[in-house]
Amino acid sequence: MDRWKSLWEVVEGHMPGRRLTALQTPEIVGVYRTMCERMVCFVACKTPSEIAAVAVKAGVAKSRASATALVVLGFLGGSFVAMAAVASHTVSCSLGIWAGPSAVRLISGMVFSVGIVMVIVGGAELFTGNSLMVMALLDRRIRSGELIRNWVIVYFANMAGAIFVAWLYYETELWQPIDGACAQALITTAIRKSSIHFWPAFFRGALCNWLVCMGVWMSYSADDAVGRVVPLSMAVSSFVMCGAEHSVANMFYMPVGLMVSSTPLAEWLAGFGRNLVPVTLGNIVGGGLLVAVMYWWAYMRPVSEMGDRVL
Repeated sequence: MDRWKSLWEVVEGHMPGRRLTALQTPEIVGVYRTMCERMVCFVACKTPSEIAAVAVKAGVAKSRASATALVVLGFLGGSFVAMAAVASHTVSCSLGIWAGPSAVRLISGMVFSVGIVMVIVGGAELFTGNSLMVMALLDRRIRSGELIRNWVIVYFANMAGAIFVAWLYYETELWQPIDGACAQALITTAIRKSSIHFWPAFFRGALCNWLVCMGVWMSYSADDAVGRVVPLSMAVSSFVMCGAEHSVANMFYMPVGLMVSSTPLAEWLAGFGRNLVPVTLGNIVGGGLLVAVMYWWAYMRPVSEMGDRVL
């Protein structure tokens, strides 16, 4: 509130000689002032330098979380993304070819973004979003060992959650209807993802997490749920529309496709590794370098290095 002038004062300032005397009982004034302050808070938005400070603080908190908490929240994070992938895939199959590929990508991308919203608003840990912890590392608020510890625990907890939802979805047999199109699409998706060469998969991973972490970054600008959800959903749905690769989402798509197709375990593991290794590295570069490092350099460097730049 320090950065905002009370809306009540603004109204009075534009009404010289008319001090709203009819309304100036203590109770009425208190109610109006509270309403005005809430209206101002609703439209308030943090500056990028303030967002950077919030991101660093969040990184410190994540580094100090217990292993048990990270496992539980990481499992939930992977599960939320996988459930969103289920919904997104179901919607894309239901739309069919009549909607056109552009409409299918637009709608399925918007549906998929619900998973990241559940992670951010509901509270969970997601490996891709935790790439922003690099800002806390560069700011010397956490150690590299703490960063790696968080990433490793959350990564495999995300994997457990995503594979669990993949198994759960497979057991429900919800993928069988729609004339077999849903099952065939799952198989095709798994095969396509396991067949992507290393560097295309790497760069698709970088593009994906650049957008995801920008969504998380922008969500830090607001204190209300709507202000956090809108920019987050826009950025996340964009990577789906682009066809980029998200490591945690692939922890669902590939296992469920291979379950449906009854692929042998050895072939399943080989395809899983071929995709996840380059995509995971790309996700780290996209979020850690293209968002965390860039914004730390712009807003968190020592003041002596920043000269007379206006934040």
